[in-house]
Amino acid sequence: MQDLESLGMKKGLLYETIITTQNRNGVPNAAPIGVICKNKNEIVLNLFEGTHTLENIKANSKFVVNILKDPLVFVGCTTGDLSSDHFKKQGNEFYIKNTDAFFTASVINTKEIEKEDNISKSKMTIIKARVNEVIIKKEGVEPLNRAIFAIIESLVYLTRIKMVDENTAKEYLERIHEMSRTVNRVGSLDHKKAMQNILKYIENDG
Repeated sequence: MQDLESLGMKKGLLYETIITTQNRNGVPNAAPIGVICKNKNEIVLNLFEGTHTLENIKANSKFVVNILKDPLVFVGCTTGDLSSDHFKKQGNEFYIKNTDAFFTASVINTKEIEKEDNISKSKMTIIKARVNEVIIKKEGVEPLNRAIFAIIESLVYLTRIKMVDENTAKEYLERIHEMSRTVNRVGSLDHKKAMQNILKYIENDG
């Protein structure tokens, strides 16, 4: 039986996915959601209150995680509702038609917490779920993790720092440090080491 390892997902990392659910009337919904790989058979979601995704998962105790890189799908389901022609049904579940891979998941347990930041307090539900069926639609599936993109973006700024004026260089440094926070939050040990090397290079070269 295939598991999350067959999709290239590693324990402890957060991946950017599209989750598909359906409401009590069977109408599908899609939303970009970060999925934490707990182990090869379990995942964790952190969902804010008031979303269709959380509402549907609470109603049905199951959902589908789509692994894909289509930018139009990510933007489409963030800025509005995807049209019905983006969905395809397998059994009783909906998935994104052009996904590279998907897996079905069922809720093991939920925990409601209150998250506080500098701006406000908000309610969040932590969902632990079991991976059921893994379907690979295309070869070379590669789940999206933001850390590698943050590193690449940092390298772009790094190569330009000495080409710009002092104020712009400071702005680039601030952006690199922001990228570093992203890497520390969602990246692997290799990602974090790579980012540390960038920061060390800046410190020694500065």
